Amino acid sequence: MNKKIGLKGFSGAGVFPKITDTSTEYGAEGTKIIFVGATSGNVTDNREDFSIMGDDTVYDSGSEWTSTDVEITVQEMALDAIAALVGCTLNEAKAAIEEGVFDIPAAVALVYRALRRDGGYRCYRYYNCKLKSVSVSHTTKGSSNDGQPYTLIFTCLPRMIDGAIRGTEDVADIAAADTWLSSIPAVTAE
Repeated sequence: MNKKIGLKGFSGAGVFPKITDTSTEYGAEGTKIIFVGATSGNVTDNREDFSIMGDDTVYDSGSEWTSTDVEITVQEMALDAIAALVGCTLNEAKAAIEEGVFDIPAAVALVYRALRRDGGYRCYRYYNCKLKSVSVSHTTKGSSNDGQPYTLIFTCLPRMIDGAIRGTEDVADIAAADTWLSSIPAVTAE
């Protein structure tokens, strides 16, 4: 009997805060920023339809990938993590950030894993991402103990050296998943 490998979990989300992305080399560096309390991840591949006309009819048609949006919901965000993602100024002495219209989001590499029904994990790497938006809804505590999660939306583009967008691998257990998500292999032109 075949094991069922459907996905039923989401964890281990984080980003490597510094990437080198040129036509001759790719690398992801820095201490991984871990998203504490990650509760969900939603991936949307964006595509544009095309039609090529020929001989007074449609010669060819289809759709081409343009980008991927990854929306991650987390229970907490440290100010230094927000600063690293949005490209704003961090004042560590005051534990404060100052955000402005000229902030430029940093290019990062995004990783996470999804628990499979058979106990293994499906691991994902997105090589070149930028934070598109961060949002949180504040509500009065009242009689509720609900949290106020952050929603992070990343736009993911291909890396320059080889056009790769994401890497995906099935691994047997949590130890193998942790190893796979702990770094991203560098790529250099041959």
